[in-house]
Amino acid sequence: MTTSIITLAISDSESVQIRSLLADIKADKRLLDQYSFLEQAHLLAQELPRRVRETFYRFKREEREPVLHVTGSPVLLDGCASTPTRYVEQEPGYELNDAQLLHGLYGSLLGEAVGFTSQRNGSIFNNIIPLPELAKTANSSSGSAMDFGFHVEDAFHPARADYIGLVCMRNDEAAVTTISCIDGIELDEDERDVLFEPRFSIGHNPIHSTSGVVTEHGQPVLFGRRDRPYVRINAAALRLNEYQGLERRALERLLDYFVENKASIALRSRDCVYIDNFRCVHARDAYKAQFGPNARWLSRVVFTNDLRKSQTLRATAQTRAIAA
Repeated sequence: MTTSIITLAISDSESVQIRSLLADIKADKRLLDQYSFLEQAHLLAQELPRRVRETFYRFKREEREPVLHVTGSPVLLDGCASTPTRYVEQEPGYELNDAQLLHGLYGSLLGEAVGFTSQRNGSIFNNIIPLPELAKTANSSSGSAMDFGFHVEDAFHPARADYIGLVCMRNDEAAVTTISCIDGIELDEDERDVLFEPRFSIGHNPIHSTSGVVTEHGQPVLFGRRDRPYVRINAAALRLNEYQGLERRALERLLDYFVENKASIALRSRDCVYIDNFRCVHARDAYKAQFGPNARWLSRVVFTNDLRKSQTLRATAQTRAIAA
C-alpha cells in the first residue's frame, strides 16, 4: 500500500477568478501583513472557485486521501524573488507574496492558521530555506546535508495542528518531500494496546526553543479510534534504544510501515501541498543545497480545526501563537 495523494489542478477559468481575488487583496497594503491577512483569510477564501472549495472540504470532511496536492496556481507570474538568506518573517514590515497569500486562503478552507511562541517568535508563515550554518544540523528544516526523519509536525505538543501546508516558491534542487500515512497498518492486539498507552517520549525538533510549557514524556503514540487510529510520533528524535520488548517491537512495526507506505513529491514552483497531520508523518532526504538567491524556498503554515483547544496556551483569544 502506498500513501495516496489527491491532485487538484487549477483550470484556466479558475485562474482568472483567483487572480482577481489576489489583485483585490494586494490592493490593500494592510493585508500583506501576515497577521492582518489571516484575520480576513477565512472570509476571503469563500471567494475562491467553488470546485476548489469543494475539494478542500471533501479532503477535510471525508478523511480519504491524506494528502492534497494543488498544481497550476496563478501566482509568481512575474517570477520568484530571491530566496531569503535569513528568517525575514521575524522582521518589521515583512510582507507576504501572492503565493503565500493564496496558500493562506487555501489552508483557511481547512482551519485556522496557528504558530508557536517557541518557533520564530510566534510567526505563522515560516520560510523553509537552507542555511549554511545549519546544513549539518539533524532534523532541522533549514538543514540540507542530513536526512530529516519521519515526524508529525509539532508532534510533542497537545495543541498540534490538524494540517500542515507548504507552498513552493523555488526548488531547483528537486529536493523531495516524503509522506507516509498510518491508514491500513496491521498490528497485533498487544502492539496496538501498548501504542495507545502513555509510555513514550515525543521530543521536539531544533526549530522549537521549548520553554517546558508541555511535557514530552509519558505520551501515547496512537490515539482516536482503535480500528483507524491517529498518530503522534517524532521518529526523527526517537531514541529507539530506550525501549525494549513489546514497546520496541510495536515502534519498529510502526516505523517499518511508514517506510513501506511512503510516497514522495518534488514540489515545483507554485505547487501547494496539504498533509493530514493526524494521520501522516513526513520527512525530507538530504540534498545538495544551492545557498543564496536561488536556494530551495518553501513557506509553511499549519492549520487547526479548533482554536479553542489551545485557549489556555494563548495570551488572548485573538492571538494565534501557542505557548510551547
